[in-house]
Amino acid sequence: MKQIPNSLVDILLWRAEHQPHSVVYRFLKDGEYDEACITYGELDRQARSIGATLQASTKAGERALLLLPAGLDFIAAYFGCLYANIIAIPVYPPHPARLEKSLSTIFRIASDSRPAAAIMDSSLYDALKSRTDLSAGFGSIKLIVADTDEIESQSGKWQRPAPNIIGIASLQYSSGSTSAPKGVIITHSNLLHNLGVIEESMGLTDKSETVFWLPPYHDMGLVVILQSLYTGYPATLMSHLTFLQSPIRWLQAITRFRATASGGPNFAYDMCVSKIRPKQREQLDLSKWEVAFNGAESINPKTLDQFANYFAPCGFRREAFFPCYGLAEATLMVVGGPKTRLPVVKNLLKSGLEENKVIITGQNGDITQALVSCGQNIGRQTIRILDVKALTPCLPNEVGEVCLSGPSVSIGYWNNPVENEYTFVTRLFENEEGTFLRTGDLGFLNGDELYITGRLKDLIIINGKNHYPHDIERTVEQSHSAILPGGCAVFSIDDSGSERLIVVAEIQHKPVMDLAEVIRVIRTSIAENHNLSVYDINLTVTGTIPRTTSGKIKHFQCKKNYLAETLNEIKLA
Repeated sequence: MKQIPNSLVDILLWRAEHQPHSVVYRFLKDGEYDEACITYGELDRQARSIGATLQASTKAGERALLLLPAGLDFIAAYFGCLYANIIAIPVYPPHPARLEKSLSTIFRIASDSRPAAAIMDSSLYDALKSRTDLSAGFGSIKLIVADTDEIESQSGKWQRPAPNIIGIASLQYSSGSTSAPKGVIITHSNLLHNLGVIEESMGLTDKSETVFWLPPYHDMGLVVILQSLYTGYPATLMSHLTFLQSPIRWLQAITRFRATASGGPNFAYDMCVSKIRPKQREQLDLSKWEVAFNGAESINPKTLDQFANYFAPCGFRREAFFPCYGLAEATLMVVGGPKTRLPVVKNLLKSGLEENKVIITGQNGDITQALVSCGQNIGRQTIRILDVKALTPCLPNEVGEVCLSGPSVSIGYWNNPVENEYTFVTRLFENEEGTFLRTGDLGFLNGDELYITGRLKDLIIINGKNHYPHDIERTVEQSHSAILPGGCAVFSIDDSGSERLIVVAEIQHKPVMDLAEVIRVIRTSIAENHNLSVYDINLTVTGTIPRTTSGKIKHFQCKKNYLAETLNEIKLA
């Protein structure tokens, strides 16, 4: 671009003028060959149409819920909000056939954000109109149907608004399924800075090709969509549901479009190894894949090994792996890369981690825990490690809470002063000005590398020792072939003042003759690897453990379901 942009609106307007016929997004409706494309010029016209419709019924600075399925309409609606100076709120849309179950979460988000409008497709609108008892929950919220001829005819009425004084682009909400939802405020400057960080660290250019299935309602899924417009390369997209139904679709799309960059959470790589058969693998060509980012959840070094080895015959190179770390409160990426290097793995003594000590060793075995570096601070933001008890900086060899300060860090949660006071803290570190974000993640710095050890809220403390759920979950998953890969949740409960370890494990569909043996093996493996006794083990059917739409386990909700005895447990005969 010739000029420095103030927002993504400036970038889209420039590209629509100078590259009107270049494809920016391609959406695979079935995850395979049924595709729809949109150019910069077409996206600009659709954004103007929705922007004009919003300008006619809302005021600048108000909010709009985006209740659209993943696809080109969602993207156009998001930019339509930006074109009207309306704050976009991406929300996972309710299924028209299951309205009651999903609308409660949407209404909680609406209660917090007070939107003036909700943008949806005609199928959802028709379903709501047929159920006045449910549509009444929207109250005075203006319902806008995106896929109508009336909307498309409005582009000529769009007026470019005055500069966005408050600078807010969108609110990124948590699911809100177990507590009051929190809306992370993402400004235009947050987005531009983080998109610049990602572009630089991943080495993205206008010659890049990308493939993504990540849900656009979360920070990673939304930002990777915006990245293609920011950098100027085409992105091929598909619904996360089509990926989950058949993981090979992801790698087939990478093969077909010769993608240079793609990625997802750790579980996605596990699914590819477990679900893609050797015969199917023969049709894949992953030789152009330069950046395979792995983020959003704990990175398992075993997963990296298994994926790299299994898909090496397809041309996949281990140095393509790009471990990274980020969160919505920091827009998305905090650290990652550099590009084209082998993942950095350190072995730490488990006994040290139990005491929040970092003891790196050359040993490898039951007494050690392998951790993958999440990468380096290419974004030149400030990263500090906080002792959560003393609220003082940790020593270099100590594990503590990761705290951040910099241009990608959000200004806070929407209308939530209590959470803001705890999470976004000024003067947290002596002699350092500015606001620091308390991430809630535990980790440490080793040289220029950031390592994440776990979540502060999920940390299990038994007999004064720290235990990280994902470490125990890996042990359980590897203990018996009947346990579904990624199908385990571990947490603790209070029992008469003592913390007790609970294991919930999903059993694969294939018949298991001796469930008592599975339980025995789990107990033995945890005792041998973690020196812990298990209070209770629930074996459940597949799909019992609650997850986010991006696949991460909801430990709190799983614990709540366990205590309420609502887990779909398989009872021993």
